[in-house]
Amino acid sequence: MVNFRKIALYSMLGLGVVGGIIIARQSFSEHPGLIGFVFTSAWLFPMVVGSWLSWRRPMIAFPLLMIWAMSLLGLLVWQALSPDWWLTVINSNGPIITAAIFALAPPLAIYGYDRRTRYMGLILLGLPLLNFLANSNTDASGTTNLLITLPVLAAGVLYVIASFVEKRDDTTEEK
Repeated sequence: MVNFRKIALYSMLGLGVVGGIIIARQSFSEHPGLIGFVFTSAWLFPMVVGSWLSWRRPMIAFPLLMIWAMSLLGLLVWQALSPDWWLTVINSNGPIITAAIFALAPPLAIYGYDRRTRYMGLILLGLPLLNFLANSNTDASGTTNLLITLPVLAAGVLYVIASFVEKRDDTTEEK
């Protein structure tokens, strides 16, 4: 039997490594020096810390991941309500919200591997869809958003499928 959880986890970790290298390279090519380092650290540091907390300290990680996801939801609503302002932000700084979704996806996938799989799958499924809807209101390039959010969407689908197919108890006490 196919273990959908492992496939989703490994695809998100692969996206984190390969996508991280690509985004860091692009960030350093557009903003050389200290500014490129700051832009890269803005998503890399939370992704690494969130992944470690999701694996080792899930009781601390869950509220932080939920605050992060809800703040992204607020930014997506703001982008949908004020597309012209966000278009100027995206044109000057790049796809900030998409990079935040990219940085949030591996910690959510690590957390969802053993705990609350359906819930994490729905979040991994919802954020890219909401990002796509919010970006459809602007004239921003959808290629980058699609390349980053498509694997996140696939991992969300796999986690939702795994929560129904695999008869494993997700309600074990967290440590």
